[in-house]
Amino acid sequence: MKKFNLFLCIVVLTSVTTFAYAQSTIKGIIIDSDMNSPLPGANVLVKGTTNGATTNFDGEFSLKAKTNSGEVVVSYVGYVSQTIAFNGNTNLGTITLIPSDVGLQEVQVFASIAVDRKTPVAVSTVRAADIDLKLGTQEFPEILKSTPGVYATKSGGGFGDGRINLRGFQSENVAVMINGVPVNDMENGRVYWSNWAGLSDVTSSMQVQRGLGASRVAVPSIGGTINILSKTTDVEEGGKVSTSLGNDGYTKFSATYSTGLMDNGLAVTVSASKTDGDGYVDGTEFNAVAYFLNVSKELGNNHKLSLTAFGAQQFHGQRQNSQLIETYRNSDSGIKYNSDWGYKNGQVTYAEDNFYHKPQISLNHYWDISDNMELSTAVYAGFGTGGGGGTAGVNKFGIGTNGMSDYRIGTYGPIDFDKIVDENVANGANG
Repeated sequence: MKKFNLFLCIVVLTSVTTFAYAQSTIKGIIIDSDMNSPLPGANVLVKGTTNGATTNFDGEFSLKAKTNSGEVVVSYVGYVSQTIAFNGNTNLGTITLIPSDVGLQEVQVFASIAVDRKTPVAVSTVRAADIDLKLGTQEFPEILKSTPGVYATKSGGGFGDGRINLRGFQSENVAVMINGVPVNDMENGRVYWSNWAGLSDVTSSMQVQRGLGASRVAVPSIGGTINILSKTTDVEEGGKVSTSLGNDGYTKFSATYSTGLMDNGLAVTVSASKTDGDGYVDGTEFNAVAYFLNVSKELGNNHKLSLTAFGAQQFHGQRQNSQLIETYRNSDSGIKYNSDWGYKNGQVTYAEDNFYHKPQISLNHYWDISDNMELSTAVYAGFGTGGGGGTAGVNKFGIGTNGMSDYRIGTYGPIDFDKIVDENVANGANG
């Protein structure tokens, strides 16, 4: 009996020792290959299990595995995953992830992206993973709300009317570039974000350079520069379909698919989305259809062509005219009140609205002349069609305190466009 008890004790102690020995601690740092900067929020998972960890702000992670040996899978949105073996307590050192986009490095050079801690420019970089996590139903510029020196707002509250102030400067003095192409208005320097409603689906990274930055083109960058890099073509085959729902009828459907880099050197990525909603503010209904296409082709070992096209056809009602605080308090809608819409023939009609479609198409050629010399050539085109509503002449749509509420359904109600039409027809206008 004593021998049996002794044997049992030995078995138990051996099991405990084996169990303790079968645990491993895995550490490391994950960085970005292009900017050599940490990747916070990257995932590290023991292959074949649900045991994992995420990196901190400095890209560091520590993971306790339940086995003595195996493999970990390192992944991050927009980057190629890596599988790394471990054996016992292991320090994997610095793990460098490369972007999952073909030709991203060339696009970055073309867009004059600053490298963190190397380029003498104050910069903040927002990556695709941050956009997926934080944007939600916000407008694209609002992803920069937490960026130092940036003030982002919905302006009047209509979809697409967002604006950004950088270091106190309005968009007229802030350079905004998409893949290195300036998108500020040629006449007044403003940026109309409604023209780029689909960027949130296809942005690979977004960088804010505060102050005179690293841009190589003549742009109004006194306040700073915002560089937006769209996806090129994914190295890996795959895709995703997603649906988003929000308050006030917000719905968004999106789909993305990539062939990956095929044996013939060809790769194609396509993305599309449709967004609709009633708007938080009265009379700001909106809809947008966005699309993105990239086709890349490797021509031998030294040449590559990349064709990119994206845009968004959108419409939205606006709230352009501000009112007294008293007006908002006295109206039935409160802060949602909007004086710039009404009814015509029983249908919602807008005194202020915007509809626009401005595609951007670019063709890039990359030539590796030698180990020390590269040539990047780009041809791009952008063309837009659209317009919007507004008042001209005598504005008869005033609020009650102005003594001109006869053209509204109630003192603070929507505009009675039928009355305007009847009045114009009586004055000889065509109905």
